[in-house]
Amino acid sequence: MKGIRLLTLWVMTISILAGCWNRVEINDIAIVTAIGLDLVEGDKLRLSLQVAVPSKLGSTGGGQGGSSEKGFIIISETGATISEAYRNIQGKLPRRIFFSQSRVLLIGEDLAKHGVYHIIDFHTRYAEPRINSFIMFTKGKASEIINSMPKFENISAEEMKELAKMNVGLKIYVRDFLNMLLAEGLEPMAPQYTLKPLEVETKNKSEETQALNGIAVFKKDKLVGWMDEVETRGLLWLRNEMETGIITLKVPKEKGGGNISMEIIRAETKIVPILKQGKIIMKVNVVSELSVIENDSQLKLAETKVIEDIQKDINNEVRDRVQMIVDRAQKDYQSDIFGFGQSVYRKYPREWNTTYKNNWDQKFGQLDVKIESKSFIRRIGLIK
Repeated sequence: MKGIRLLTLWVMTISILAGCWNRVEINDIAIVTAIGLDLVEGDKLRLSLQVAVPSKLGSTGGGQGGSSEKGFIIISETGATISEAYRNIQGKLPRRIFFSQSRVLLIGEDLAKHGVYHIIDFHTRYAEPRINSFIMFTKGKASEIINSMPKFENISAEEMKELAKMNVGLKIYVRDFLNMLLAEGLEPMAPQYTLKPLEVETKNKSEETQALNGIAVFKKDKLVGWMDEVETRGLLWLRNEMETGIITLKVPKEKGGGNISMEIIRAETKIVPILKQGKIIMKVNVVSELSVIENDSQLKLAETKVIEDIQKDINNEVRDRVQMIVDRAQKDYQSDIFGFGQSVYRKYPREWNTTYKNNWDQKFGQLDVKIESKSFIRRIGLIK
């Protein structure tokens, strides 16, 4: 009897494992690779889905080599909400929309100015869209960006994803943006995405490629402004996310002229709030290690005094970059995208709750920020 029971259990187990009860064939789904959202007339949303075409994904380089055909199509519809626009799209597709492979959420400027909380809400409530998708914003229409012809990949969403992973600019996931929306003492920000010419000084739009081009700055869930690429570097210093980069110093003519370029090999930033006589002072300490990769000046880098002078110049350069973005955030936007408020809360939780929490917007704009930079040149190369 015991043997019969074991045999029955074994047969039942094999039957369960033999197949998936909710299996969906790949031929029955439309795989979304990127999501674009814009505001249209009547305060409606335009939802644009970049959908992969499997039969056209065999060749590499959608716009350069191989086939000149796109490996994707764009399908769009409007609605009062994302859910409504999504259902309107599904009504004209013979396949079920499949969001789980989408890695990019791109939002247009007009919609971002109206507020994006409901967009993040949809992405976190609905099970399919991934909260580890990259979130980006553009000054133009999101639908135009995701419909652009890729130059190095089969689909433009793949180029967008890979560019975000290169750490050349700010990298923010949907989950990060949500955390910033919910956090006290921190305002959201995200990378700005745009189309730029592959070659400088050309107006040929057919040779444009996708590029990270700055920062979208938010106050709560509404876009309040933009920062450029130079200011983005300052933000990366402050966020302790400067993983790579080049600093070029211009040598004065009285010292022979020329330029020295150095690669950042390590950078670390610490933000320390100090409460003194009822006033908060934010101390920003930046430590950098660099390696000389190009020198067309007459300076003799083997001399200790020359290296010390260069390090002082780098300190001034880093300090100026960080101070520039602090001034923009405090004076132009009054938006604490650095998380200074969070630092105050972690170190002085009682004072934060009783004194700073309810009026941090005003306190942030008047905050005294002291920036200290220490730079060390570790390598100067083989040529002395």
